Amino acid sequence: MTSRVLHLVSRLQPGGRGQTLWPTVLALADAGVPQSLVLMDQRDAAQARLMLPAGVQLGGDSAGRAGLPAVRQAATALRGALADGPTLAVHVHGLTAGLLGRHVLRGSSVQAPMFFHLDSDTLATRIARGLDRSAFLVQRNRVDALDPSGREHPGGPSRPVDEVYFNTERAEAETPLIVTTGQPGDLVYAQAFVQLAVMLTGLRPALTFGWIGDATPAVQQMLQAAQIRLMRGADAADRAEALCRAWVYVSPDPAGSDARGMAEAMAAGVPCLGRQVPAYRALIVHALSGYLCNRNNDLIAAIARLVEAAPLRHEMGQAARTRARHRHGRHRFRASMLLAHGLSPVPVLRSHHGVARTRFQTVGTTTDNPVVASARAAQPTDTSG
Repeated sequence: MTSRVLHLVSRLQPGGRGQTLWPTVLALADAGVPQSLVLMDQRDAAQARLMLPAGVQLGGDSAGRAGLPAVRQAATALRGALADGPTLAVHVHGLTAGLLGRHVLRGSSVQAPMFFHLDSDTLATRIARGLDRSAFLVQRNRVDALDPSGREHPGGPSRPVDEVYFNTERAEAETPLIVTTGQPGDLVYAQAFVQLAVMLTGLRPALTFGWIGDATPAVQQMLQAAQIRLMRGADAADRAEALCRAWVYVSPDPAGSDARGMAEAMAAGVPCLGRQVPAYRALIVHALSGYLCNRNNDLIAAIARLVEAAPLRHEMGQAARTRARHRHGRHRFRASMLLAHGLSPVPVLRSHHGVARTRFQTVGTTTDNPVVASARAAQPTDTSG
């Protein structure tokens, strides 16, 4: 019997759970994955029947109940669905569904992973703590693994990178420009960047260093003393324009506090350098889209290598942009959802670049991609990709 994905839904609310429920259901339906939906509030049944793609089952008792009887009814329906056949994954939509789903699965022999559709990663991590199974957080634009041990996931959930970074054309400055993005009042980060700039003084050709974004008076004073330019970064368009002029992007701090700035630089097609820390290892593929360095001397050597070799710089920048597109682009939701279920996201990535999508592949196998025309006609537009 084919494995199913089970959905437990607290309520179908406009602007609420449907933001991730319907894109998830449609992404899995496109991949040919059987699904069942269990509602905790039967007042939502009519809307669910209207919105669900053909082939997705609506489970549970049709009798409308409220309060504790409704919770018991949903728990019984979920237990029945789990016993009805192999389960690929359980998706819980909303806080009440998350708590009930956790309770039911902890008392079940089914080892299917749980997907928490919640607005808060902190809340999801707390609910998932102690689970003896894989757990994921589903938000509007991406799906990320949760650590049931309670430790913070190094790649942490984050919002997608603005499309303006991907769409702004690269136009390198005439002279080598090395940039970074720091928090306005982060003296420690500014000091690390200043130290790097001072160590590179006298290198030929002469390098220009730039700080993109705001800076407090204390940080400004430190940057100006090292002749580091302050560059505009009022909005995404400003930052994208500044980044697209850069030759190299550097995050010199050992704390890994600049993951957001590095992701934006990669989306702009800039080769990136950073320390060997989890936050940067989650972004950079070493020697392909940038370099991960242990010491300042390694950073200096990598900067010199990129400044002197334009073909390497451009090739690495293109790889960085591709990496950022696959990790943080608008298609991120579908791609990461399919990966989390063991399905290949390659057709999604191809369709994003204008290639027709005809089949979906599971890991190691190929399955026909069913046409879900009626579902697409009923679904709201999935702007998260």
